[in-house]
Amino acid sequence: MLKIALEAVNIIRKKTQDAFDGAGKFDYKPDRSVVTQTDLMLETELRDLLAKRSPGVPVLGEEFGLEGAEKFESGWVIDPIDGTRAFLYGVPLFSTLIAFVEQGDPVVGVMSFPAISTVVYAAKGEGCWMSVEGKPRRQLKIAENSPQRVEQAVITASGIHGTSYHLADGTIAYNLDSLVKSARDFTFVNDCYQHAMVASGRLHCAIDTLMKPWDSAAILPCIKEAGGDFCTLKGSREKVMFGGSLVSACTPKLLDSVVESMNFSIMAQVTG
Repeated sequence: MLKIALEAVNIIRKKTQDAFDGAGKFDYKPDRSVVTQTDLMLETELRDLLAKRSPGVPVLGEEFGLEGAEKFESGWVIDPIDGTRAFLYGVPLFSTLIAFVEQGDPVVGVMSFPAISTVVYAAKGEGCWMSVEGKPRRQLKIAENSPQRVEQAVITASGIHGTSYHLADGTIAYNLDSLVKSARDFTFVNDCYQHAMVASGRLHCAIDTLMKPWDSAAILPCIKEAGGDFCTLKGSREKVMFGGSLVSACTPKLLDSVVESMNFSIMAQVTG
Protein backbone atom coordinates (compact mmCIF):
# COMPACT_ATOMS: atom_id res chain seq x y z
CA MET A 1 0.00 0.00 0.00
CA LEU A 2 2.95 2.34 0.59
CA LYS A 3 4.05 1.83 -3.00
CA ILE A 4 0.57 2.75 -4.26
CA ALA A 5 0.42 5.88 -2.05
CA LEU A 6 3.84 7.07 -3.22
CA GLU A 7 2.86 6.47 -6.83
CA ALA A 8 -0.31 8.51 -6.31
CA VAL A 9 1.40 11.59 -4.89
CA ASN A 10 4.05 11.45 -7.60
CA ILE A 11 1.43 11.32 -10.36
CA ILE A 12 -0.45 14.42 -9.14
CA ARG A 13 2.62 16.41 -8.06
CA LYS A 14 3.10 18.33 -11.32
CA LYS A 15 -0.59 19.27 -11.55
CA THR A 16 -0.49 20.50 -7.95
CA GLN A 17 2.64 22.57 -8.59
CA ASP A 18 1.10 24.14 -11.70
CA ALA A 19 -2.15 24.92 -9.83
CA PHE A 20 -0.16 26.50 -6.98
CA ASP A 21 1.52 28.87 -9.41
CA GLY A 22 -1.88 30.05 -10.67
CA ALA A 23 -3.98 29.71 -7.50
CA GLY A 24 -6.65 32.27 -6.76
CA LYS A 25 -10.18 30.95 -7.24
CA PHE A 26 -11.83 29.53 -4.14
CA ASP A 27 -15.05 29.23 -2.15
CA TYR A 28 -16.05 28.61 1.47
CA LYS A 29 -17.60 25.44 2.87
CA PRO A 30 -20.43 25.69 5.46
CA ASP A 31 -17.83 25.47 8.26
CA ARG A 32 -15.97 28.45 6.68
CA SER A 33 -13.00 26.32 5.66
CA VAL A 34 -11.68 27.06 2.18
CA VAL A 35 -12.07 24.81 -0.84
CA THR A 36 -10.56 25.38 -4.29
CA GLN A 37 -11.22 23.82 -7.68
CA THR A 38 -7.81 22.20 -7.30
CA ASP A 39 -8.95 20.36 -4.14
CA LEU A 40 -11.88 18.89 -6.05
CA MET A 41 -9.89 18.02 -9.16
CA LEU A 42 -7.04 16.37 -7.25
CA GLU A 43 -9.29 14.33 -4.98
CA THR A 44 -11.19 13.04 -8.01
CA GLU A 45 -7.92 12.02 -9.63
CA LEU A 46 -6.63 10.37 -6.46
CA ARG A 47 -9.84 8.39 -6.04
CA ASP A 48 -9.68 7.19 -9.65
CA LEU A 49 -6.07 6.10 -9.28
CA LEU A 50 -6.62 4.32 -5.96
CA ALA A 51 -9.69 2.54 -7.38
CA LYS A 52 -7.53 1.17 -10.21
CA ARG A 53 -4.63 0.14 -7.98
CA SER A 54 -6.72 -1.28 -5.11
CA PRO A 55 -10.21 -2.15 -6.37
CA GLY A 56 -12.97 -2.31 -3.77
CA VAL A 57 -10.98 -0.60 -1.01
CA PRO A 58 -13.02 2.18 0.70
CA VAL A 59 -11.78 5.76 0.40
CA LEU A 60 -12.44 8.52 2.95
CA GLY A 61 -11.59 11.98 1.64
CA GLU A 62 -12.02 15.56 2.71
CA GLU A 63 -14.01 16.76 -0.28
CA PHE A 64 -16.26 13.80 -1.15
CA GLY A 65 -16.54 11.92 2.14
CA LEU A 66 -16.70 8.13 2.34
CA GLU A 67 -17.09 5.91 -0.70
CA GLY A 68 -17.10 2.11 -0.71
CA ALA A 69 -18.48 1.46 2.79
CA GLU A 70 -21.23 2.61 5.15
CA LYS A 71 -18.85 3.00 8.09
CA PHE A 72 -15.12 3.62 7.84
CA GLU A 73 -12.83 1.15 9.60
CA SER A 74 -10.21 0.24 7.00
CA GLY A 75 -9.10 1.75 3.71
CA TRP A 76 -7.58 4.88 2.22
CA VAL A 77 -7.78 8.34 3.83
CA ILE A 78 -6.88 11.27 1.59
CA ASP A 79 -6.59 15.04 1.70
CA PRO A 80 -5.66 16.50 -1.70
CA ILE A 81 -4.51 19.84 -0.27
CA ASP A 82 -3.84 20.07 3.45
CA GLY A 83 -3.30 23.74 4.16
CA THR A 84 -5.54 25.26 1.49
CA ARG A 85 -4.97 28.79 2.80
CA ALA A 86 -1.22 28.30 2.49
CA PHE A 87 -1.83 27.06 -1.07
CA LEU A 88 -3.89 30.15 -1.89
CA TYR A 89 -1.67 32.71 -0.20
CA GLY A 90 1.60 31.54 -1.73
CA VAL A 91 3.06 29.68 1.28
CA PRO A 92 4.76 26.56 -0.16
CA LEU A 93 4.19 24.29 2.86
CA PHE A 94 0.79 22.85 1.88
CA SER A 95 0.68 19.10 1.32
CA THR A 96 -1.09 16.12 -0.19
CA LEU A 97 -1.85 13.48 2.45
CA ILE A 98 -2.52 9.79 1.85
CA ALA A 99 -2.87 7.14 4.55
CA PHE A 100 -3.90 3.52 4.65
CA VAL A 101 -5.83 2.48 7.73
CA GLU A 102 -6.44 -0.99 9.16
CA GLN A 103 -9.23 -1.29 11.73
CA GLY A 104 -8.90 2.35 12.72
CA ASP A 105 -5.10 2.27 12.92
CA PRO A 106 -3.12 4.17 10.24
CA VAL A 107 -0.33 1.84 9.09
CA VAL A 108 0.89 3.80 6.05
CA GLY A 109 1.34 7.55 5.87
CA VAL A 110 2.57 9.78 3.03
CA MET A 111 2.95 13.54 3.35
CA SER A 112 3.89 15.13 0.02
CA PHE A 113 4.93 18.79 -0.15
CA PRO A 114 4.81 19.44 -3.92
CA ALA A 115 6.01 23.05 -3.89
CA ILE A 116 9.28 22.07 -2.19
CA SER A 117 9.58 18.64 -3.90
CA THR A 118 9.67 16.82 -0.57
CA VAL A 119 7.92 13.65 0.58
CA VAL A 120 7.88 12.26 4.12
CA TYR A 121 6.53 8.74 4.40
CA ALA A 122 6.32 5.70 6.65
CA ALA A 123 4.85 2.22 6.88
CA LYS A 124 4.40 0.15 10.02
CA GLY A 125 7.70 -1.50 10.96
CA GLU A 126 9.59 0.04 8.02
CA GLY A 127 10.77 3.35 9.49
CA CYS A 128 10.10 6.94 8.48
CA TRP A 129 11.83 8.42 5.45
CA MET A 130 12.28 11.75 3.72
CA SER A 131 12.76 12.09 -0.03
CA VAL A 132 13.85 15.43 -1.51
CA GLU A 133 14.13 15.77 -5.27
CA GLY A 134 17.76 15.58 -6.35
CA LYS A 135 19.00 14.19 -3.02
CA PRO A 136 19.36 10.66 -1.60
CA ARG A 137 16.46 9.63 0.61
CA ARG A 138 17.23 9.60 4.33
CA GLN A 139 15.70 7.91 7.33
CA LEU A 140 14.18 10.17 9.97
CA LYS A 141 14.93 9.16 13.54
CA ILE A 142 14.27 11.35 16.57
CA ALA A 143 17.36 11.69 18.78
CA GLU A 144 17.40 9.74 22.04
CA ASN A 145 18.48 12.84 23.99
CA SER A 146 15.50 14.91 22.83
CA PRO A 147 13.92 17.34 25.33
CA GLN A 148 11.74 16.07 28.15
CA ARG A 149 10.63 19.46 29.46
CA VAL A 150 8.74 22.35 27.91
CA GLU A 151 11.50 24.79 28.89
CA GLN A 152 13.96 22.81 26.75
CA ALA A 153 11.71 22.46 23.73
CA VAL A 154 11.00 24.25 20.47
CA ILE A 155 7.20 24.09 20.17
CA THR A 156 4.94 25.04 17.29
CA ALA A 157 1.24 25.38 16.53
CA SER A 158 -0.59 25.66 13.23
CA GLY A 159 -2.55 28.68 14.45
CA ILE A 160 -4.39 30.36 17.32
CA HIS A 161 -7.79 28.83 16.55
CA GLY A 162 -9.28 26.76 19.37
CA THR A 163 -7.21 28.58 21.99
CA SER A 164 -7.64 31.31 24.57
CA TYR A 165 -6.31 33.73 21.94
CA HIS A 166 -9.08 33.02 19.44
CA LEU A 167 -11.67 30.26 19.85
CA ALA A 168 -12.73 30.45 16.16
CA ASP A 169 -14.36 27.12 15.25
CA GLY A 170 -13.26 25.37 18.42
CA THR A 171 -15.44 24.47 21.39
CA ILE A 172 -12.65 24.49 23.99
CA ALA A 173 -10.30 27.43 24.55
CA TYR A 174 -6.98 25.66 25.12
CA ASN A 175 -4.29 27.57 26.99
CA LEU A 176 -1.64 28.23 24.35
CA ASP A 177 -0.37 31.27 26.25
CA SER A 178 1.45 29.19 28.85
CA LEU A 179 3.53 27.45 26.19
CA VAL A 180 4.31 30.70 24.36
CA LYS A 181 5.76 32.04 27.60
CA SER A 182 7.54 28.93 28.89
CA ALA A 183 8.94 27.10 25.85
CA ARG A 184 12.56 27.49 24.86
CA ASP A 185 11.15 28.87 21.61
CA PHE A 186 7.67 29.03 20.14
CA THR A 187 6.56 29.71 16.58
CA PHE A 188 3.77 29.00 14.10
CA VAL A 189 4.29 26.48 11.30
CA ASN A 190 1.80 25.46 8.63
CA ASP A 191 -0.43 22.46 9.20
CA CYS A 192 1.16 19.02 8.80
CA TYR A 193 4.60 20.42 7.92
CA GLN A 194 5.19 21.07 11.61
CA HIS A 195 4.58 17.39 12.39
CA ALA A 196 6.95 16.36 9.59
CA MET A 197 9.59 18.50 11.26
CA VAL A 198 8.95 16.77 14.59
CA ALA A 199 9.61 13.46 12.83
CA SER A 200 12.81 14.92 11.38
CA GLY A 201 14.01 16.18 14.78
CA ARG A 202 14.00 19.84 13.71
CA LEU A 203 11.09 20.63 16.07
CA HIS A 204 10.24 19.05 19.41
CA CYS A 205 6.48 19.39 19.60
CA ALA A 206 3.66 20.38 17.21
CA ILE A 207 0.07 21.29 18.09
CA ASP A 208 -3.12 21.23 16.02
CA THR A 209 -6.25 22.07 18.02
CA LEU A 210 -8.75 21.18 15.27
CA MET A 211 -8.21 18.07 13.15
CA LYS A 212 -10.28 15.77 10.96
CA PRO A 213 -9.32 12.14 10.20
CA TRP A 214 -7.90 13.13 6.78
CA ASP A 215 -5.71 15.76 8.48
CA SER A 216 -4.23 13.33 11.02
CA ALA A 217 -4.08 9.87 9.47
CA ALA A 218 -0.96 10.27 7.32
CA ILE A 219 0.97 12.01 10.10
CA LEU A 220 0.62 9.30 12.73
CA PRO A 221 2.69 6.49 11.14
CA CYS A 222 5.46 8.97 10.36
CA ILE A 223 5.71 10.19 13.95
CA LYS A 224 5.55 6.66 15.33
CA GLU A 225 8.13 5.19 12.97
CA ALA A 226 10.49 8.12 13.64
CA GLY A 227 10.36 7.29 17.35
CA GLY A 228 8.03 10.07 18.54
CA ASP A 229 4.74 10.04 20.40
CA PHE A 230 1.32 11.60 19.83
CA CYS A 231 -2.08 12.05 21.43
CA THR A 232 -5.15 14.27 21.35
CA LEU A 233 -5.39 17.46 23.37
CA LYS A 234 -7.46 15.47 25.86
CA GLY A 235 -4.43 13.25 26.37
CA SER A 236 -5.81 10.15 24.66
CA ARG A 237 -3.40 7.91 22.75
CA GLU A 238 -6.23 5.74 21.42
CA LYS A 239 -7.94 6.34 18.06
CA VAL A 240 -6.08 9.64 17.70
CA MET A 241 -7.05 9.84 14.04
CA PHE A 242 -10.64 10.42 15.14
CA GLY A 243 -9.79 12.53 18.20
CA GLY A 244 -10.46 16.00 16.76
CA SER A 245 -7.01 17.37 17.66
CA LEU A 246 -3.37 16.31 17.54
CA VAL A 247 -0.19 16.92 19.49
CA SER A 248 3.02 15.22 18.37
CA ALA A 249 6.27 15.30 20.32
CA CYS A 250 9.75 13.85 20.36
CA THR A 251 9.28 12.24 23.80
CA PRO A 252 6.30 10.95 25.81
CA LYS A 253 7.22 13.09 28.81
CA LEU A 254 7.30 16.29 26.77
CA LEU A 255 4.01 15.32 25.13
CA ASP A 256 2.31 14.87 28.49
CA SER A 257 3.71 18.17 29.78
CA VAL A 258 2.46 20.09 26.75
CA VAL A 259 -1.03 18.58 27.01
CA GLU A 260 -1.16 19.38 30.71
CA SER A 261 -0.12 22.96 30.03
CA MET A 262 -2.66 23.39 27.24
CA ASN A 263 -5.44 22.15 29.55
CA PHE A 264 -4.34 24.10 32.64
CA SER A 265 -6.96 26.87 32.48
CA ILE A 266 -9.69 24.33 31.75
CA MET A 267 -8.75 22.20 34.74
CA ALA A 268 -8.54 25.29 36.92
CA GLN A 269 -12.08 26.23 35.98
CA VAL A 270 -13.34 22.71 36.74
CA THR A 271 -11.61 22.43 40.09
CA GLY A 272 -12.39 26.04 41.01
